[in-house]
Amino acid sequence: MKFKYSYRSPQIDFVGYKKELDRAMRELLALGLASWLEAVIAEVPLWSGASRATFLKVASEIGYPVPVGGGPAPLDRTGIGQSASTGELVADIESGLYTFTYGTSLPWLIWNEYHNANSEPDPTLFGQLKKPGPYNFQVKGLAAFVHATGDASLPLVAPYVKSKRVR
Repeated sequence: MKFKYSYRSPQIDFVGYKKELDRAMRELLALGLASWLEAVIAEVPLWSGASRATFLKVASEIGYPVPVGGGPAPLDRTGIGQSASTGELVADIESGLYTFTYGTSLPWLIWNEYHNANSEPDPTLFGQLKKPGPYNFQVKGLAAFVHATGDASLPLVAPYVKSKRVR
């Protein structure tokens, strides 16, 4: 008696899966960043545009609109806010790093993040605020990011598994 068999060897399309994983991670990062921006912008009031303008660099990475103009201040200070900030998005499949960074050196935004400037005024800063701090925008932004991305899962591998007939 003679038996014939055919054997199929599994193969994974790593290139295809990596592309899908990269697409999914970029989408998830953009979703998380948009949620973060929505939360932090809600906490930072619009006056001269400077504080909100600190978010423009990181927001531009995903095309997110940040309202900075039209505040009640007599001077537009959006340029000051932009020059006092950093922001970038990193999406690198090779290193597995998907992150965004935001930073500011704008003194009054930093002060108002942690203090109520009306009851604890910084002597180098000015004015009474209609929405005094502490803003806590960092904590609220983190919570929004985690809420938006917390239930995420990686793309399925199954569509990228094929079999090849060996014999």
